[in-house]
Amino acid sequence: MKILDVPTVSTSEVKKNPTKIAKMAAELDTGIYVLNRGKALSVTLTPEQYQQLVADQEALLDLKTEQRALAAIQQDDGTRLHETEAIGHRLPNEIDSNDGWE
Repeated sequence: MKILDVPTVSTSEVKKNPTKIAKMAAELDTGIYVLNRGKALSVTLTPEQYQQLVADQEALLDLKTEQRALAAIQQDDGTRLHETEAIGHRLPNEIDSNDGWE
């Protein structure tokens, strides 16, 4: 088993003093792995650490989407479909203002 190079605590330590674990995460500016019988059960983060993790994940997903779009643009051969091929019928020439949307 590879030893984690991060702070760890046991579930019994969390039960005794959960505030201490949260403070530890803030002071060390990292997640604290909670172990149950030597196996990782969860990770304790401060709200700020969690928010940053979510923001970083969203940024990576945006980057991935942008890379896919760029690849599609670069592979575009200029071929276009007529609306009837794409959706199976022609689009109306006017917008129905009473279609139930707003």
